Amino acid sequence: MLKFIFAFFIYVFSLLPLLVFSQGHNGNTNEDCNLMLSSLEKKEIKNSTANDYFELAICMYENERFNAAYDFFIKARSLNFTDNEELEKYLILCSIAMDDNENSLDLNPQVQAPDKTLLANNYKHTIQVHLLNLIFIIVAFTGIVTALILFKKYKNNKSNIFLGIFVMTISFALLELVLFWQDFFEYSPTVAIYRVLFFLWAPSLYFYVKSKFIDLRVTNTTVILHYIPFIIVLISLVILGNFNVRTHAPENAFLDSISFIINDNWIKTVHLLIYLILIFNIFKYHKTIMQKNSKNWIKTLMVFILILILFLVTRAGFEHIYAFDYISKYFIAVYFILFISILATLLLIQPEVITELITATYTDQPTKDKYKNSGLTTTMSHQLKSQLEDLLEKDKIYLDNTLTLAKLAKNMNVDRYSLSQVINQELNKNFYELINDYRIKEAVSIIESKQEIQVVDLIYESGFNNKVSFYKAFKKRLDMTPKDYMAKTWNS
Repeated sequence: MLKFIFAFFIYVFSLLPLLVFSQGHNGNTNEDCNLMLSSLEKKEIKNSTANDYFELAICMYENERFNAAYDFFIKARSLNFTDNEELEKYLILCSIAMDDNENSLDLNPQVQAPDKTLLANNYKHTIQVHLLNLIFIIVAFTGIVTALILFKKYKNNKSNIFLGIFVMTISFALLELVLFWQDFFEYSPTVAIYRVLFFLWAPSLYFYVKSKFIDLRVTNTTVILHYIPFIIVLISLVILGNFNVRTHAPENAFLDSISFIINDNWIKTVHLLIYLILIFNIFKYHKTIMQKNSKNWIKTLMVFILILILFLVTRAGFEHIYAFDYISKYFIAVYFILFISILATLLLIQPEVITELITATYTDQPTKDKYKNSGLTTTMSHQLKSQLEDLLEKDKIYLDNTLTLAKLAKNMNVDRYSLSQVINQELNKNFYELINDYRIKEAVSIIESKQEIQVVDLIYESGFNNKVSFYKAFKKRLDMTPKDYMAKTWNS
């Protein structure tokens, strides 16, 4: 099912560029010129090239804005534009056009277009842009609603909080791109908000993947450490007033460094690559205990980050070309639409893939060959088994809902590998099967001794930390849901 959904959205994604870039007109429109000018104004002067100004001048010329075109051709010449002959030709044409504007349409028939055709093409282009903006807004709000569902409905699972943060921030990024493209009012911050939110994306996905595995813990200290780049950028650009486009603050080396970091695509690439490696290491270590759907979902997230990395590398190499800069922003918007759509669909039809914790589901049975090099003797193994049973039956250590193999091994003063061997060989189970057996026995005992206990209380009193894992373990062992068992027990 997951592969089918992914293939379907890939197909839809392949069709979207036809809608995005089929403008149905020859040459650039006035709106294109304004977008080019806005983009150029947001660049640092030292990063603006002669080609940038020449392309803008050509756009102005094609739309009969001859005075502006002349000025930008002059600017391109001052920056040593390579094709001087072509540049001088256009300067002459602009001069003639400014002297005799009535005859300007006859100067270059291949470039100019009749007034009615130009107006019709501009109108068609505007309608397409507004339609796309509407689609982007709808999907962005879908993403925000999806994030709120993750925060509200699945808040007991920490991993869903991190996924919600990621979805919320890319949805805000999508909305901000719409603000740049709309023409109802001017939106021109010194630094785009999505450039700041970028530093939340990879850490949030990393923590989402890490916290899906019961044996991996995510502490608040670790979260803060990984979010430090975002916090620094946010404080620097918001608290210090760097977002105000009309504020001309004095030179500040620290702020200049922050500005460089959030605008440099190579730094962003390294940032994403680090987290891709971290996620891959988690996946590599746990892939043998994951079910197929969960494995495919984690792979999808890794591919998502990988494509973002390739996008940033390409953007770093071609960002000086306006056309690529313009197209790449649409690409990333459509890419976010694809991800949000996949996530929202999966959350609707297969929520367990997105929200459920991943526990060990070993298919390989313990064998003598597996532990043939182990130094654990038979006597030691029996002693550890006895110690383990005491902890489980007398101390009820399984009621600790943060219990892991490593934590239990530390409590027994033994390494986790020896403890795992004892559980596998002596009890013919894996760690999570053993612990859940005791937890379900505890749940059954509570149901039989406490009338009308609520399921949510039963979950935590029996040692589980989320509803999904509890229901799954309960039904596996008793072949019925907790509510069905309660009704059967209390009504008998």
